[in-house]
Amino acid sequence: MTQAANGRTRIMDSAAKILWQKGFAGAKLSDIAKGAGMLAPSIYYHFPSKDHLVEEVMMEGIYHNNRHIMARVEGLGAGASPIVRLRAAIVAHVDFLLTGDDYSSAVARVFDDLPDEMRKRVLAAYSSFDNYWRDLIVAAQADGSATLALDATVVRKFLIAMLDSCSSWFRPGKLGPAQIAEQAADLLLYGFATKRP
Repeated sequence: MTQAANGRTRIMDSAAKILWQKGFAGAKLSDIAKGAGMLAPSIYYHFPSKDHLVEEVMMEGIYHNNRHIMARVEGLGAGASPIVRLRAAIVAHVDFLLTGDDYSSAVARVFDDLPDEMRKRVLAAYSSFDNYWRDLIVAAQADGSATLALDATVVRKFLIAMLDSCSSWFRPGKLGPAQIAEQAADLLLYGFATKRP
């Protein structure tokens, strides 16, 4: 890796961590530079502005997360049922967010705070992530393992929003990331009530 590429990677890694910890408004270039082991003006050698840096972190976070989820689901093989594939995606997403991927956690934390034009570009990149989840949900509905009474788009939007929120409230304690991931899958797939009133 060249020195320039190494510096760029250190800046992005630091920015992802700061964005996750402090949010978009709280992320200062001086803090990002300090985390990367350099002075703030050095960032401009690699990125023309804070917004450009943030947008690259968002794109990288989407790529990391999508690649991780797809690898976990596709690793099950072609014979896995749609509901098993959906459960694997849920568990993989939560586990990934809670086990130290600052990029994905940054996306979940700051997406709503991004400037409008940046949010539109990030949302366009997010479409492959959304489409993958949609396909998992629709497949589970099509084979009868998930209800058709719920709209697939509504299910997808609530599912992703709920899962993404875990990085903002999780603190190590009684349950670890793996247990929380399993409980999230159980809640989303089987509900909370033992019977309908």
